[in-house]
Amino acid sequence: MNVRTSVLAAALTATALTSAACGSSGDTGAAGGTSGATAEQKSGPLQISLLTTYNGLPFYTAMQCGAQDAAKKLGGDITVKADGPSRGMNAADQTPVLEGVVSRRPDGMIFVPADPAAMVAPIRLAVNAGIPVVTTDATLNEKVAKAQFRGDNNAGGALAAEELLKRAKGQSGKVLVLDTRPGLPVTNERAEGFVKALKDSGSNLQILGTQYYEDDPTKAATIVQSSLGANPDIVGIFATSESGAMGAVSGLQAAKVDNGKMTVIAYDAGPTLVSALRAGTLDALVAQGSYTQGYDALTRLVQDIRGEVPQGAAFDNVVPNAIVTADNVDSPEIKKLLYPTSCS
Repeated sequence: MNVRTSVLAAALTATALTSAACGSSGDTGAAGGTSGATAEQKSGPLQISLLTTYNGLPFYTAMQCGAQDAAKKLGGDITVKADGPSRGMNAADQTPVLEGVVSRRPDGMIFVPADPAAMVAPIRLAVNAGIPVVTTDATLNEKVAKAQFRGDNNAGGALAAEELLKRAKGQSGKVLVLDTRPGLPVTNERAEGFVKALKDSGSNLQILGTQYYEDDPTKAATIVQSSLGANPDIVGIFATSESGAMGAVSGLQAAKVDNGKMTVIAYDAGPTLVSALRAGTLDALVAQGSYTQGYDALTRLVQDIRGEVPQGAAFDNVVPNAIVTADNVDSPEIKKLLYPTSCS
């Protein structure tokens, strides 16, 4: 535990002791924490924090849109405030933001952990301070929250493989997998799910060794060009994130590869990727259900605060991914899964 977390622990311990001395008690949550919600809080307006790993990313904007739509449906003047670091996507950047959120004592928190292990202690302090928490997108190594809502990265990779096989139409050739970096579970699982599904399919496609672009689109473009030089029979590319996908597009353009002979599939559905899909430089996207995660997480959190959680409600909730193509990108069902820059 670092110095900052130690200070937070001391402050929250003092707060918890003061609350206990005043005779306050809350509902016991699924993870053993207390909601701390009074009768007035349960029936009155609610302030909810959506604390993500990187404030302003379109992926999290979609999550916020889902949470806000759920708040409108539930009624009772529920406000959802977006919180998160302005850089990083790591525990060191997220912890001080968490401190600030805890100090203002929202009625509940939708939390995207930047690190499954390092964020356990900070969020446990928040729960013990009386703030009910549900997690979205990423999970924690310990069962601290009331519930978790997440995507399945392995399944998303498998979806991408299925789409590539559909488009390859019995072609033989090689497939290049572009992943961010080793040791990053979120994207590594996407690559693993893709590779396994392609191998299990029994197709004639040969998978090249996964290449890592270190979240640098220029490096991804270079990898694509060098791979094509060594393997001119590449017929498909799968990129586990936006930067890899855009790098792949640049690399293919530089190599003057005919789009009709190549299938390029990317993970995520932000504005840049959707534009590339519409332009025909990408063939398909794997959209995570971030809107649904936000909607379902806010619903569950408010149910907990109001003492209305349905009997038998699950702790672990997997939200499915979806394939986005030029044919379905404008459908109402898929539009909700795209990542906007705002909820307006």
